[in-house]
Amino acid sequence: MCFCEKPTINGKTEYRWNNSAAPASIYPLNPPDVENEDTILFDEPGRCGGIDSHSFHYRLIESKHGEICLIVRHGGGDERTPRLSNSRAVVEALTMFDSNGRYWVMNALYHAQSDAARKAREIERIIWQKAAAEKRIKTRKNPSKGSVKVWIDSVVK
Repeated sequence: MCFCEKPTINGKTEYRWNNSAAPASIYPLNPPDVENEDTILFDEPGRCGGIDSHSFHYRLIESKHGEICLIVRHGGGDERTPRLSNSRAVVEALTMFDSNGRYWVMNALYHAQSDAARKAREIERIIWQKAAAEKRIKTRKNPSKGSVKVWIDSVVK
């Protein structure tokens, strides 16, 4: 839990991690890596302000293919969201925010995408688990291509 007396930004202002009498320190910057051909559009280090988000460092980048993507480094490592947009409109909209506003919008985008991906995986897992229990999973080897086709038979037995 963050015990900052006021909102702080990593690498700039001091923060206190616990409620002890220990001196405050500066949370180090730890940005996610970008690929050589990516262009960094916004770089927003972790911070607090209502909630502790010191461990999330966001970068909005434009890929070599012109796609706008969000990359994040957090305690679990680096993640790159699928394409947010191939339109500069999202970039123009984010320029209207100050650094704090932009950070919290990027935080909301990341968590919305992350939650949706987790929910989709859970739904898919339940579908395959039910199909396995009903013995509806089918396979067909394709030795010439070195692959196996796997599908769920829609007929319930």
